[in-house]
Amino acid sequence: MPNIFEKRDLKILDKRCPNMSPGRTMELHHILYEQSGKIGRITLNRPDYRNAINMAMLYEIRSVFQRLDWDNEVRVIIIRGAGQGFSSGYDLDDLAESEEMDPLQDVMRNSTVLGIYNGIRNCKMATIAQIHGFCLNGATDLAHHVDFTIVSKDCEIGYPTLRCWGADMANMWLYHMGPQWAKYLMMTGDTIDGEMAEKIGFAIKSVTSEKLESTVLHVAERLANVHKEMLAAHKGIVNHGLDLMGLVALQRYAVTSDSVTNQSDVVRKVFDRTLGLGVKALLKIMNEGFKPQKAPFEPLDE
Repeated sequence: MPNIFEKRDLKILDKRCPNMSPGRTMELHHILYEQSGKIGRITLNRPDYRNAINMAMLYEIRSVFQRLDWDNEVRVIIIRGAGQGFSSGYDLDDLAESEEMDPLQDVMRNSTVLGIYNGIRNCKMATIAQIHGFCLNGATDLAHHVDFTIVSKDCEIGYPTLRCWGADMANMWLYHMGPQWAKYLMMTGDTIDGEMAEKIGFAIKSVTSEKLESTVLHVAERLANVHKEMLAAHKGIVNHGLDLMGLVALQRYAVTSDSVTNQSDVVRKVFDRTLGLGVKALLKIMNEGFKPQKAPFEPLDE
């Protein structure tokens, strides 16, 4: 299948993106935006940092979505990651700042992040997450708020930092995969591969790495055949159903739980032990006591 983003009519806004205010623009440093006809694509573009999500990246994503929601041409948005994977989660520097906040400041910050995610969830366009390599920790929050998630079979998905560093403020696990898998993945912090992600409802489809790009574009082109007004109506009905099931109330509770947990002695000790030491120190603490396994419920032989 030809890559539509290699066509000559490609529109690229890789440095500046108009926002809602007339005459004003926002520079894009952490993401790239490309457009071909009715399909746009956002690329998380911090490959040297495993596409770690910081507030600056989230603000840029919000700016692009706000602009495109008023653009009648764009009907589908694809979100993917540059380099070796989708994203490793929230940036440690940002997390360190949140640990120094008081509970009220932490709640306000988390609410801002959640507002950006729900802006993606409730936008008028169809949205697809294209996941390869890894989708870990806070990156799962982003993936949970798109309409469709398509993954490579060999990618790694999960939220390992829930073992020792706060709760999941955006909490969508329950609505995608039911209570038992939601509890298991949150309580253990275990990861799953793409095939398992499809089986339990995290992803709508898993394919080989070689077919990921073409599969995503195939789905995007089918969705783009439907007028934006119809896409918005259909997804709005389903999203309203999620709200009736308590999604908004659950997320408010999760935001507070995360902020309270961040102030606990358990998290404070982890913060003190990893301060200035980086990802390797956090990984060591995060994996303490956890024996390797091939997949959930499949321990490796001694």
